[in-house]
Order: sequence, then structure tokens, then C-alpha cells
Amino acid sequence: MSNNTHIFSSKPKQIAHAASQVLTRVFGNINEINLIVISDMKLPINIAENFKNFGIKDYNVLAEPIDKFMVKTSKGFFSFDKLLDLLKNYDVVMIGYKSQSKFVCKNLVKKILKERKQKTIFFIDCGVPGNIDINISKISNCFLFDLNDLEQLYTSWIENMTNYESNNNDLYDIELKGLLDSFFNKMSFNLDQKMNFERRLIEMIKSNQYEIKLNLKNFLKKF
Repeated sequence: MSNNTHIFSSKPKQIAHAASQVLTRVFGNINEINLIVISDMKLPINIAENFKNFGIKDYNVLAEPIDKFMVKTSKGFFSFDKLLDLLKNYDVVMIGYKSQSKFVCKNLVKKILKERKQKTIFFIDCGVPGNIDINISKISNCFLFDLNDLEQLYTSWIENMTNYESNNNDLYDIELKGLLDSFFNKMSFNLDQKMNFERRLIEMIKSNQYEIKLNLKNFLKKF
């Protein structure tokens, strides 16, 4: 997780796209994951709304103050048992509060994982500067990203894709490129899958460009 406190908060769609790519690597099929948003800010909710474009259809939103999940004990300490009981049921947790309190700590996460029988949990810290202790990322079966991490991943993927396409555009024609884009959409390929498929395809086309391109077009037209 990045320690940079500057949050790139203006691109919820791009952040959701980057997060969905990472979640696919962690969980595989993200259509079945359980996601919850807990926040007193609009940004985390806007990001969650954009997840529907990338395979996550259902999620819960609790636009509640953090005090709702805190219980003051007789000794004057705060207990987060309510938060524990809530989060143990979710695979992905987005948290973002204006408060600078880092109330999601290693001890809480270990308790959550114990309740989940060590089933993987993924946190996205949307707080400014953050509500989650970065040390939880050292815990097995726990992943932590903040908005900077996801924004940087998205930027890196787009740059790599742009460079890759510019280096190989001479092997594509307009018809083939359109057919491939349609194929990728039907197959619901993510960015990594698309790049891997194209990388292998380019190697094949280089060996026998005319015949392979012709056969590929015929196949894609029938798909």
C-alpha cells in the first residue's frame, strides 16, 4: 500500500476498473464476491456504483458515522465488536471516513479472519489520509489497497496497453481490430487477458500474416 497521502479521488470509474482487475486476480470470479461500503463520504459510494460495469452486481452501502460501530466499555476503551460482526460476512470491504482515526487495525483483522476461517478478505482504504493500519497487509489472506495504489495501477495498465498497441498496429487492419474488440467484449476479457491474448496472436500473425489473418477473421465473424 502506498504511503502517499495525496489521493487521486476524481476518477471513480477508473479506480473501480483497477480494483476489479486486482480482485479478479485475488478471487477469480468476482461476480460472486460480497462487497460492503462503510463511509461518510460520497467517493467510496461512487466507486462502488461503478463496479457494476466490471462484474460486481451486488453490494451493500452503510452511509453511517463510525460512532455507530464503536461501543465504549466500562474501562473507557472502545470496542469494535459490532464492526467485527459486520465485516466477517464480506470478502471486500471499502472504508472511507473524514476522520483520521485508523480504527481498522491488525488485531481487528486477525479476529475477522478467525471468524472467516482464514478466508481471504480485501480492504480498500478510501479515507483521507486513511482509516486502515497499513500493517494489516502483512497478515496472511489479507489484502490492502488505497486509492493511490489503484489509480497508479490503472495509469500503468493504460500506458502499457497504449505502448503495446502502438507497436503492433501495423499487424492489424481496421476490420480485424473491430472483430477482436467485439470478441473480447463477448468473452468479458479483462485488461490482462486481452493483452495476453493479443501478445500470443501477434506472434502467430508475424509468422504467416496473410493466411492467419484471413482465417482469424472468418472465425471471428462466425463467433
